[in-house]
Amino acid sequence: MERLNYLLCMLLGSPFVATLAVAATPPEPSLRKFPSAAWGFGLMFLFFAVVVLISLMSSKRGHQD
Repeated sequence: MERLNYLLCMLLGSPFVATLAVAATPPEPSLRKFPSAAWGFGLMFLFFAVVVLISLMSSKRGHQD
C-alpha cells in the first residue's frame, strides 16, 4: 500500500516538477536581426511616390465627356 501511495505521488507530482524545471531555465536569446528603420522609410517613400505619380497622370477622357 505504501508503494502504491509513493507511485501515485510521483505520477501526480512529476508534471509540477517538470513545469518548475522548464520555468527555471532562462529564455534563449533571439538572434534574428530585424530590418532597420531605413527600410520602412524607404517603403513609405515608394508608396507615397506611386500615389503621387498616379494622381498626377492625365486622365484620358473621350471627346464626348
